Amino acid sequence: MEERDIFDIFGDEFENHSTKKKRRMEDVEEQIITDNESRARDLLNQLEKAVAEIEDDEAEEPEIVESEIVEISNEISVREEPKNDENINFGKTFREIPRVQILSLPAVGCTHQVAVPPNHTYVPPERRISQDALKFPFPLDGFQQEAIACVEDGQSVLVSAHTSSGKTVVALYAISLAFRERQRVVYTSPIKALSNQKYRELCQKFLDVGLLTGDVTINPSGNCLVMTTEILRSMLYRGSELLREVGWVIFDEIHYMRDKERGVVWEESIILLPDNVRYIFLSATIPNASQFAEWITFLHKQNCHVISTEFRPVPLQHYIYPAGGDGIYLVLNKDDEFMENCFHRAMKTIDKGTSLTSADMRGRKGGVVQTGSALHKLIRLIMEKNLSPVIVFSFSRKECEVQAMEISSLDLTDSREKFLIQDIFHNAIALLSEEDRKLPQIESLLPILRNGIGIHHSGLLPIIKEVIEILFSEGLIKALFATETFSMGLNMPAKTVLFTAVRKFDGKVHRWLSSGEYIQMSGRAGRRGLDLRGVVILMLESSIGADVAKNIIKQIH
Repeated sequence: MEERDIFDIFGDEFENHSTKKKRRMEDVEEQIITDNESRARDLLNQLEKAVAEIEDDEAEEPEIVESEIVEISNEISVREEPKNDENINFGKTFREIPRVQILSLPAVGCTHQVAVPPNHTYVPPERRISQDALKFPFPLDGFQQEAIACVEDGQSVLVSAHTSSGKTVVALYAISLAFRERQRVVYTSPIKALSNQKYRELCQKFLDVGLLTGDVTINPSGNCLVMTTEILRSMLYRGSELLREVGWVIFDEIHYMRDKERGVVWEESIILLPDNVRYIFLSATIPNASQFAEWITFLHKQNCHVISTEFRPVPLQHYIYPAGGDGIYLVLNKDDEFMENCFHRAMKTIDKGTSLTSADMRGRKGGVVQTGSALHKLIRLIMEKNLSPVIVFSFSRKECEVQAMEISSLDLTDSREKFLIQDIFHNAIALLSEEDRKLPQIESLLPILRNGIGIHHSGLLPIIKEVIEILFSEGLIKALFATETFSMGLNMPAKTVLFTAVRKFDGKVHRWLSSGEYIQMSGRAGRRGLDLRGVVILMLESSIGADVAKNIIKQIH
């Protein structure tokens, strides 16, 4: 495996990883140097000294005869130095070190591999059904059964599956097992909103749960601690006493390790944790999961299982809504078959003669027209076809707010729902001071909330975000305008997901959505146990040619 292979699944952002890895390899090589090598260097010095004396005095006969030189040379063992080549795989010495083994195991309904430390014999986990730490009121899928068997046996596991497929079941079992074994467990997440939601969920199932984020600290000595990954790294830096009792660490949304700015936080946290800790890694589908497991095994000298599945409990159907059109067109069915005829009909319905208004120009950077009339018409269509609730993804806070106000005249709730929304909202803001209740953000939000329209982005006050999350989970918000952070693990699926743009600004350039980003966000469509299918809709405009639009769909496919 080449030097950068381990981190291929997280992109090329981890430039500091090469330096750390080389430093570790230098330490390994220093340990490999033996006393015989030291003796060889001494003999080599003697030989060089003798040759120098010969050169200084050519008239003298050399004191070292040829047979002695041969004898000395035979005793010299010089290590081959690696060439000055960045792609070299740590030199000859590293190739002689026993490698981590990757074994494929039989499994039903999923793929199961395990990374095993060198010179270790793998023993399959026992299925101790009579000692289940947690019973579930529903039949488990194949990948869940495989992962739980590994957890019950005290072995680390990476679970790679689609959004909303049930990965959290494995985490819940690990928490219950830690409680049974009287160990502390840490649950980490990439964002505060997810930490807050997980804290609320776990409090309903377990006692002694704590929350540690940059904003809130609740029960910091709890046996189950929910925190952001940055908080965990900070505790590891300080050598916190709490971590000495930790038996399990759960990394939710581990695929966000590829993030350019924050990915190093995951890397350092994993490296700094002690070898006796066991891990649960929950991830969306990733291509090189076995190499990540190999890295974990190399670091912590323990087995690491990889259990992955392509199964999606609620199949998705992908539609195009052409700006200026009157309907939506199916372009990818639930079997992932591209509908060529429907695609061409959709592109023909785009009104190419429509002049762009100022609102249209706002949407051009995102590759999609976001006129009030088009969005208003589409949301009304979604309601008429009973496809709500819908999450409308945009890629800036401003667009979220502008688009929500564009459809604010739509009334999506009945009188009972309006009363519940108002009651929940007033009970929440009652916790604020009189001055804070008059903030423009709070005063302007209630009218659109009463109509079943919500906004969710990182610029909202924490209490407002929590209120909106509660209202959405209770089905009281019918159309939620959100940035992509809402897709980061929050257990808030909808029946429909709508993309008003297929381009985003990533801090440097405007670019098309990657397939991973699209899959993560579109995975919010379809509620398990409630919907037979999830609906994903792309709004497209006339400035996007048919070839470009097809490439977007093909990339998704």
